[in-house]
Amino acid sequence: MIILRKQMWRFILELLSYSSFVCVLYVISYSNHSYDEYHQTQHLRRLFLNTHNSTHNYSQIITINDYWRWLKESFIVNIVVGDWYNGQSTNDSNGYLNDKTTRLIGWATMRQLRIKPDTCRVKSYIRGLIGHCYDAYSASSEEKGSFSPGWTKNTTQNYSRLINQAFIYQTSEQLDTYIYIGEHGTYRSGGYVYEFRGSLSELYNDLSELHQLEWIDKQTRAVIIQMNLYNPSIPTFTSAVMIIEILSSSGIFFNARFDPLSVDGFKSKFQIACAFIYLTFIIYFMIVEIYTFICLKKLYFRHIWSYIEIGIIVCSWTSVGIHIWRVNEAARITRLFRETHGDIYLNFQLLAYINDIFSFLLAFCCFFGTLKFLRLCRYNRRLALLSGTLRRSARELISFSFMFSILFMAFLTLFYLQFVSLIWECSSLLSTAQMLFEMLLLKFDASEITQAAPYLGPLYFTLFILFVVFVCINMFVSIVNDNFRAIRDYVHTVDHDDQDLFINIFKKIQQWCGNNEESINIVTINTKPNVIMIDEKIDPVKRLSNKLDKLMIYVDRRYGDKAVRIAWNETTVSTLDWSIK
Repeated sequence: MIILRKQMWRFILELLSYSSFVCVLYVISYSNHSYDEYHQTQHLRRLFLNTHNSTHNYSQIITINDYWRWLKESFIVNIVVGDWYNGQSTNDSNGYLNDKTTRLIGWATMRQLRIKPDTCRVKSYIRGLIGHCYDAYSASSEEKGSFSPGWTKNTTQNYSRLINQAFIYQTSEQLDTYIYIGEHGTYRSGGYVYEFRGSLSELYNDLSELHQLEWIDKQTRAVIIQMNLYNPSIPTFTSAVMIIEILSSSGIFFNARFDPLSVDGFKSKFQIACAFIYLTFIIYFMIVEIYTFICLKKLYFRHIWSYIEIGIIVCSWTSVGIHIWRVNEAARITRLFRETHGDIYLNFQLLAYINDIFSFLLAFCCFFGTLKFLRLCRYNRRLALLSGTLRRSARELISFSFMFSILFMAFLTLFYLQFVSLIWECSSLLSTAQMLFEMLLLKFDASEITQAAPYLGPLYFTLFILFVVFVCINMFVSIVNDNFRAIRDYVHTVDHDDQDLFINIFKKIQQWCGNNEESINIVTINTKPNVIMIDEKIDPVKRLSNKLDKLMIYVDRRYGDKAVRIAWNETTVSTLDWSIK
């Protein structure tokens, strides 16, 4: 009983301490995000992408002419503030977007990345028909030369400064830009840049001239529009990037990112206190893990919880360093914004990357921290069945995973090679694997496979369902089910002192709350001398008959033919001895 009580207090202490750690972690994580950021992002997507408009829908761009039309009739209209609905001018809103709530910092830029001509060889049998070949984008094939308007070496016509600048290559140091990772390539930080500066009519004329001069042509591989915005009502900075990728296969793919950025750091003393408490917890965890490693040595790495603790510590200290980096970069941007009143171009791309890494680390800290709550399940028999089942079935699951991987890879190659040019879901190995997992969950529409291959498609689909879904999934369920039954039977046959821990905690809480109905009779069992001590605290005579019946049933089931002596603590009750036959 004393051991059980110690375990109970140890569990309560561990639960409270770790709950405090997770709560502090959640406060730090969720304080870096706001629900207003979601509304800001959705508003900007509707404003610029125009998904509700079939004529100027950014997601419906198919050709280069569609892209120029979207630039001239939708994009520049939204980056220049217009009059109010009643015709009143907006002289006090210069520098804002057309929504009149978001401030454009400096100006928007449109950066193009090109490749050199003849970056691939034309086949000999068509060399007389086709003279040039343009490969996919790469760092080695990128064009870095400077040209005159029209991509010529010399021109006799006069153009504006912005038009001439759009045909001159600029480095990342000149542009203050960084590498951008798209869906179909990684694009370097230099390029040919046009700046959206001037009135609406001037912007329209410049875009018309660039269109006539074929600023976007066969050598263009990506066009990236970057804007940096500020909403004073929230207040929140936003980094906006809209990109179209032109592949060597003549396909045009679009993508857009709007990253809200919080540059305030800790906004209250409470958050600072939470950060200090969190670091204290991390230092304590480090000391405990170092001591555990010294004691266990190589055995330390055989426990799964050791890796979770290491993950929490590594992600936490890395996030501290990233947070310091983010604060310094945010301080630099806000200082320039304050000094220039937002009239120069400021690039938030680096701050957006830092913010993504910081959010990624906090997410993993929350994941590992929440996952560690499963360790508390060891104090309860029913909750410990999960970990016991996984531990017992580990070897069988590893063998099953090896067999399942071979079978899955076979179907992966089959579907990819058969439908790579026919179905979008099979355009890459990763997307094909995603499609097969959806089929594994029976959430996939097989009509596309049937349309792509009327005869072979249904055959492949049927084979996958039979071998993977019916056979493999049932094998997996059988392995887990058999080991679960074995663990459950083992737990019921072994007498664990800590299995009734939750019940004792619940009874203790009832006593503290003043509910004595359940604690009228407290029975203490000492199994070594086969003596059962019964303390009757309230009116023992009133419940004597009922308790004796229950006691006889329990003793008969527990001790069988053994002799048992029951002693009452009350001085008025003599000792009773009897033998159970």
